[in-house]
Formats: sequence, C-alpha cells, structure tokens
Amino acid sequence: MKTEDIPTYSIPRLEQIAKLLLEERWPGLTIPVDIDYIVEQEPGTVLDYLPGLRSVHGVAGAVISHPEEARFTILVDEGIADGNLFFYRFTVAEEFAHLKLHRKLLVAVTSLEEVIQLHEWDRYYEIDRNAKWLASSLLIPPGPVLEDTHRLYPEMVRRVGFTNPEAVKAYVIDRLSRKYLVSPPTMRYRLQRWPIDVLKKIDTAMGNELDFLE
Repeated sequence: MKTEDIPTYSIPRLEQIAKLLLEERWPGLTIPVDIDYIVEQEPGTVLDYLPGLRSVHGVAGAVISHPEEARFTILVDEGIADGNLFFYRFTVAEEFAHLKLHRKLLVAVTSLEEVIQLHEWDRYYEIDRNAKWLASSLLIPPGPVLEDTHRLYPEMVRRVGFTNPEAVKAYVIDRLSRKYLVSPPTMRYRLQRWPIDVLKKIDTAMGNELDFLE
C-alpha cells in the first residue's frame, strides 16, 4: 500500500467521529453502549463469527470486503464471542472503527490472506492506533464516564481516606470496567488520557485531602 493512501486523523477528530456516531445510533447514551447494535446499523455490513480465526490466522477480528456485492463482513473469532465479553466488545468496536476510518483501504481486502498481509504491512500500526482510539471513544464516552468517576471518587475516599491513591484509582477502574463492559487496562488507558484525564485529578484531590474532584 502507498503511504498517501493512509488517512490521517487527529485525536480531537476521532473523538468527534465517535460523538457523532453515538448521537446517530445510540442517542440515549445509556451504558453499556450496545456496540453490536451500532454495527448492525451500518449499511452493507454484516457482523459474523468464525471458529479458529485467532488460532489459525492470528487475528481476533477482521473486515472482509465483498466488492462485487458492495458490502463488508466484520468477522470475530467465535471463541472470543462465546467466552470473553470484554475482548469481544472491543474487537467488534475496533473492526467497526477500521471500517469507518479506512474503508478505502479495506475495500481491497477480500480474503483472510489479505487481512494477514494488511497486518504485516509496515504502516499498519498507524491505522491500528486510530481504530483503537475510536473504539475506546465509542465504548467509553467522555461525558458518562466523567460523571461516574465524580460519583465514585467521594464514595471511595469516605471508606479508605486519603492515604492510598492507587487503591482508590484501582477501585474506580474496576467499577467502571464492569459497568462499561471493557477490560480494566482499557478503562485505565482511557481514564488517563485526554479528553477524560481523570486519574491525575484523583491524585491531586487526594493530595489535597478533598472529598470531591474538581
């Protein structure tokens, strides 16, 4: 693939894309976000499951183009779909994000062999990074997760005081990961980066012995 074929997105643009998609397809913004439902609304796109996708081909998910029918299939490893909810939801969100961001590249990917070639491409990390960010933005919208963090923080410091910020952050991350149905590492990553960036606020509040987040 050519370098000029790679679309570029700033982080604010990725956040905006997620916001617009959620407004269009999940307007109540209830949590957890039903990512399957959002994908099902994508024109010309089918979500399907394939046994052995990960063990045989080394990928948890993939987007396959069917150009003669002008449609796409988002494939997810069947074992992940059946046995790992957090991983499954993020995989669906990530493959959907690839489709939204990189459709012009993916239209040429018509087989699993070409999926592997795409993953081995030396510029793949660039499009993968953007897809992961958009997936996180869809599953963990800034507004609801900030509201939840501001609610959970006072609850926790009333229990344990101000001496152990790591315990408070771990508690918040655990509670939110279960509510949003994402893994704790995914939640931690999201909470410590813009536009949420709330873990620093917890450190500051605890250092100042505040029972609220500014």
